[in-house]
Amino acid sequence: MKTLILISCLIFSLPSFSAKYGANKIKTLKWNDLEVIWIQDERFPTYALSVYFADGALSDAKNEKGMTSAMFNLLTSGTRRYSQKDISDNLEFYGASYGGNTTHEYSTYSVGGLVKDSIPTMKKICHLFQDASFPKKEISKEKKRALEGIKNMVDSHGSLARRAFRQISLQGSPYEYPVEGKMKDIRGVTQKRLSKKLQYFNQEVKKRIYIAGPKDILKLERVIAEDCKWSGKGSFVRKTEYEPIKSSDAAKVVLVTVPKANQAQVRIGRFLNRGEYEKRELLSLASEFLGGGFTSKLMRELRVKRGLTYTVGAFAAGQKGYGRAGISTFTKNETIGELLEVTKNTIDQIVAGEFPDHEFERSRGSLSGSYPFRFEVTSAYLSQLQFLDHIGAPYDELYKFQERVNKMTREQISKTMGDIFGWEKQTVVILGSPKLAKTLKKKYGKIRIVSYKNFL
Repeated sequence: MKTLILISCLIFSLPSFSAKYGANKIKTLKWNDLEVIWIQDERFPTYALSVYFADGALSDAKNEKGMTSAMFNLLTSGTRRYSQKDISDNLEFYGASYGGNTTHEYSTYSVGGLVKDSIPTMKKICHLFQDASFPKKEISKEKKRALEGIKNMVDSHGSLARRAFRQISLQGSPYEYPVEGKMKDIRGVTQKRLSKKLQYFNQEVKKRIYIAGPKDILKLERVIAEDCKWSGKGSFVRKTEYEPIKSSDAAKVVLVTVPKANQAQVRIGRFLNRGEYEKRELLSLASEFLGGGFTSKLMRELRVKRGLTYTVGAFAAGQKGYGRAGISTFTKNETIGELLEVTKNTIDQIVAGEFPDHEFERSRGSLSGSYPFRFEVTSAYLSQLQFLDHIGAPYDELYKFQERVNKMTREQISKTMGDIFGWEKQTVVILGSPKLAKTLKKKYGKIRIVSYKNFL
């Protein structure tokens, strides 16, 4: 009882989401014609900074796949003045966190640490962007590491299944190819190509800076202008047009064969076209209800009642130009048929509205109540602001999420489940033993069989 009282006191003593990150604390500035979003946070002498680049892996030419991701990963490999060790030792001395992230649509580079060390830290980061030389020796090491990482997926079936599922379910769209490229692409990474890609992002791509920290952090304005040499002149923004991907009238089943697999990795989902992923709160609640934790419908049906798997999850979300929906789980080879049948029946029951009110209310309350805790780490809040700007949504979306979720009805969930997760629209990807083909053909008739090597 004392423990419960203590936990309650701690929860209610936490600053509220709106108090911590209210709209009045978000300020828009201009640095050398570069837009800067600043969250004034005087609580700690620390800062978080993220640079948004309005282009990503879609900028990679056909013979240069994975180059954007490789460029951001190799920024610290060396410059004409400093070796990789020198750079690493310097940034570690200041206790800085740093690193890039590349998606198909956009890229980011994030830095964080103590405000008192922000100038020397950011000067070093700017030096990397302006003077990275990508030494051939370090490129060779990185290529070897990356190749080994992909090869090791053969023994990490979950990672391999995710990779295969993305390519298969997004086939025909501009987003199917992995951001980091495949083995053949990694072998094509060169010093010249990396330097050309860096120049492109420095000079041509539109940038926006996001900062959280006390007022003292604004002294970085001069560093950004003089050392990074970034301004508002870069104006390119990635825009993507494509023909809508049509769903078939029956679920497509694909078996990805991998040797010596003693269990089946299962991924079920599909590509979401424009017009299908914009109601983000509704998709979040549908995902939560279907596969968002131990009390979700699929977890109860697949694990608790039947012991067919240890874990299962579901998601449905969108980026700017596309979205994805998916279910992720695994099972023993001999129970693959039953797991798929129970999954289909569970979805059908939700679509038909055959579920008790208390299950729906529990999921709705869980999603609404846990929402503010997503932003306990300031960098997570910065990332959300970046995302909202990227998709062209107002910051008010952050503060309306809970209210909108709390107003949702069970009828809305049933309709969304049919629209997004309806079984006949899904692509079912099973990664496992070639022996599974017999079971799957018996159950579904025509199936597609591909080797895992197609995804490496």
